[in-house]
Amino acid sequence: MNTKVFSLAAALALGGVLLIPSTSSAQTAEEHNTYVAVKFGPYFPTETNPFSAVTGSVENWPTKWELDAAFGAYWGLFGLQLSAGYLTTGSGDQDFKAFPILAIARVRLPLGFIAPYGEGGAGVAISTLSGVGGASSTVAAFEGIAGAGVDFYLGQLLLGAELKYLWLNPSFTFTGQQAGTSFKFNGITVQAYVGYMF
Repeated sequence: MNTKVFSLAAALALGGVLLIPSTSSAQTAEEHNTYVAVKFGPYFPTETNPFSAVTGSVENWPTKWELDAAFGAYWGLFGLQLSAGYLTTGSGDQDFKAFPILAIARVRLPLGFIAPYGEGGAGVAISTLSGVGGASSTVAAFEGIAGAGVDFYLGQLLLGAELKYLWLNPSFTFTGQQAGTSFKFNGITVQAYVGYMF
């Protein structure tokens, strides 16, 4: 008899433990854990690039912007996101643009309608640098990111903001050069976003 009572109590306790995360998830995002979002914000390059091999000058990349489209999902505290975007900077004759395609892992802390998170990921950025000695070059380069942000859940409406640091150092080869020239476009992006959860 005691064994049956103990088994029933253990089953109820296990059921309660399993129910807590699902209840928290339902309160957080009304069981809508898949999302699409559009992100936009400034891109602050943090590197100085020597152009001495080509133009004899040093380039400080100016602040421009980044636009991203994202698709992702959460499973409790953990999430995955795929994003594709457009990143640009440049001044004078030099113009840089990249199309990053990234896979990003997230860890969040759901607190009702708000969820702060940390993230990290990597992928490829199709990068083009033009105007260097009158030439243009396009390459596929590795890009890595690390950052943090916060989601706001308003029913199925998703709002948020995030701060990321990105590593992007493509090596371009221009006409007449025997070897590639590496440029650093590492920098910080600050983005606000709006999305829909389903």
